[in-house]
Amino acid sequence: MGKTDRELLNDRFKKIFQMLEDRGEIVRSDRSKGVSAFAEKILGSRKNGHLVNKYLDGKRNITYEQAKRFCDLYQVNETYMFQGKGEPFLEPDPYELANECATPPPAKTNSIVFSNISAFASSTIDVNVYEDSEHFHIPGMQGEHVAFNINGDSMSPTIANGDMVICRVLDSSEKIHENEIYAIVTNNSVFVKRVQKVYNTKKELTKLKLISDNYLEHDPFTVSLRDVRRLLKVERRLTGLGL
Repeated sequence: MGKTDRELLNDRFKKIFQMLEDRGEIVRSDRSKGVSAFAEKILGSRKNGHLVNKYLDGKRNITYEQAKRFCDLYQVNETYMFQGKGEPFLEPDPYELANECATPPPAKTNSIVFSNISAFASSTIDVNVYEDSEHFHIPGMQGEHVAFNINGDSMSPTIANGDMVICRVLDSSEKIHENEIYAIVTNNSVFVKRVQKVYNTKKELTKLKLISDNYLEHDPFTVSLRDVRRLLKVERRLTGLGL
């Protein structure tokens, strides 16, 4: 007897889940990327991790509603998920690819702007001071970057007081990777924190949860996407500069 539609759907779910593991987007031993965290996103509660394991073992089948949520959160191709046609993941728009190919690579010199902004890892600061900025270059780093010094200990031990961070400016289409470190620029402040995405009941991304590595002394908090003016990915840390 052939498999039912739900069984075939579950087979495709297991295949894509394994692909996400291979890509590092799901890490079973990681609390923030493991099965319980996955269950919270797709099934609504970390306690439903046992159900995810049953789907993966083939003892139960994922529901259509859960599969739809899975597609939305992980950029899975719904046509593949529900019909088995096409590629598992959404392909980039051909027009965007053509534009990327036509765009010359950024200059390798003077690519980093050192700002006189001091980003407080444990508090907030005014960000409307970009005058008198200096430019410098680090081999291997290309594109638009911003560098500034850190004051505060909320990201210790990953980023210490006095370190310099070098951040890449994200474009509007770039995905936010959970639990990685970003500089979040709001209307009058900068935060350097790990980021988690917060969705509303309609599964729309509405807020960012900002988390300190020094979590024993600094509690997490959320900011609304409406208040975020710019998002920068922290890519390098320079320490021991005597700043």
